[in-house]
Amino acid sequence: MAEPRFPFEQYMSEAFIESAGAILFRLASREICVLHVLDSDEYVLAKGRRNCGESRQAAALRELTEETGFSGRILPLNMHTRSPPAVEVEKLDDRARFYEGITEPLTLQIRRRGDSEVKLIWWYVAAVDETVSPVKSAEKERYAAEFFSYSDVLEKLTFRTDREMVKKAIEVVENTYGHGPS
Repeated sequence: MAEPRFPFEQYMSEAFIESAGAILFRLASREICVLHVLDSDEYVLAKGRRNCGESRQAAALRELTEETGFSGRILPLNMHTRSPPAVEVEKLDDRARFYEGITEPLTLQIRRRGDSEVKLIWWYVAAVDETVSPVKSAEKERYAAEFFSYSDVLEKLTFRTDREMVKKAIEVVENTYGHGPS
């Protein structure tokens, strides 16, 4: 019996939770939406569990609307990823490459839940769909959706990992779209 060449972890379906979330940008005003958790005074990003049969992108957008009341669209970005291109014309080695206009996850967070469970959170970058009026959030008693400037959002977010991720998202959005609206 051969052993894997690299360390790994393996979780059966009952031991992992798959979630998706989105960092919601309002490009025209250079703001980001965060959720103010009313009972704990924390500031977090919209995310939630992926339903069976639902794509990660669809889960991120659904959770975004359920928790913030705003509709969004996954924002195509110019960024590095280790994923191969949509159409592989040659066998490529496994390394990060720069692509333009891709809608891949910006971040994968892994949260350990005890010794035998793990939560995977796929994070996307989204833009507010200004053609759709906001709806009442399904979570309006729990959260208040608030928009903050790029600099203020980095001060507001409660968790360091969220601040690091949003800082990277701002960098990628600025590098893709510059300072103006899209």
